[in-house]
Amino acid sequence: MWRDLYRKTLLIILVYLFLGFSIISTGNKDKNDFDFTCITNKILYVGGNGSNNYTNIQDAIDDAMDGYTVFVYNGTYYENIIIDKPIKLIGENKYTTIIDGSKNLHNLGKKFTIIVKVIADDVAISRFTIQNAIGIDGRGIYVLKNGGLSYTEDNLIVDNIIKNCSYGLLVVNPINNTIANISYYNCSGGIYITKIPYYENYLYNNTANGKPLLFYVNKKNLIIDGKGAGGIGLLDCKNCVIYNLSVTSVTVGMDISYSSDIIVINSNICKTNRGGIYVHHSSFCRCIGNTFKDDNWGIFFRKSNHNEIWYNNFINITMPDWFDTSFYNNWNKNYWEKPRLFPKLIFGKIGFTGKIPWFNIDWHPLQKPYTTY
Repeated sequence: MWRDLYRKTLLIILVYLFLGFSIISTGNKDKNDFDFTCITNKILYVGGNGSNNYTNIQDAIDDAMDGYTVFVYNGTYYENIIIDKPIKLIGENKYTTIIDGSKNLHNLGKKFTIIVKVIADDVAISRFTIQNAIGIDGRGIYVLKNGGLSYTEDNLIVDNIIKNCSYGLLVVNPINNTIANISYYNCSGGIYITKIPYYENYLYNNTANGKPLLFYVNKKNLIIDGKGAGGIGLLDCKNCVIYNLSVTSVTVGMDISYSSDIIVINSNICKTNRGGIYVHHSSFCRCIGNTFKDDNWGIFFRKSNHNEIWYNNFINITMPDWFDTSFYNNWNKNYWEKPRLFPKLIFGKIGFTGKIPWFNIDWHPLQKPYTTY
């Protein structure tokens, strides 16, 4: 039981995943089963022409009681808001109802902005453009309860546009949350979900820069053509082949978690915020004939053993470490930025408590970039 719980903990849909996963849903929720029914005497209005309407979204949220709806008319609202109670925050039109976080960093006295922070359960957010979070960790929507010590439950985030944020949507410890129909643009991290336990969440129809983000759970014997995808994630999968993935400007191009016998070939992953392929608790995987360029990490292994990395191109990779507590991985005949006369040392760390510097070796580095597999 605890092993299953822990296995889900490291799922990051791209999670660190990515810029968000579109998904093969982790549940069977009806895609139209979104209840935005409003009780007339429990609606507070923001913007528009009503004499008693609020000017600021946060003021309406502060005055709302549990179960209220805050309805926001079209317009641009330069705010950073906190939702601390179970309410529905509904925009008039997702293209023209805009929450913009670009003007408040100075007032907040912080290094980055969070445009919408949710610290309650049973919150719905729909029909907004959420844009311009400032800073390397700037967040469009951040769902976190009790500092991450409690589960965040029964939230509904659907039919929104999130753009120009380092993290489009960051959710910690979710249970029975729905994230659907979200379009991410120019976000290095779209949906970033951490500490996922073994409970149902529903994620589908999410896209990054117009491309679907695909996520597979407990699948076997798949052949996945990555052409046109914005990122791919695998959890508890076995004996799958992924090819033709071409992604750029995401957090992680591909996430492989608790899987085995996965083959990744003929893919191009460039300009990722964290890494091209993140492999954790996975074994007997093969990465062959791929190109990683301008990434933080090309491939990173965490507690992943007996993997093969052959005939790949690693160009302008920033971080020096390539693995953490991973053993018996075979690096061979890869191109490392430039021609090399001697074997290439590949640095990392090992150890389950304190970390000890370690290294692997590519004994036969290529003298020129590999072109075709």
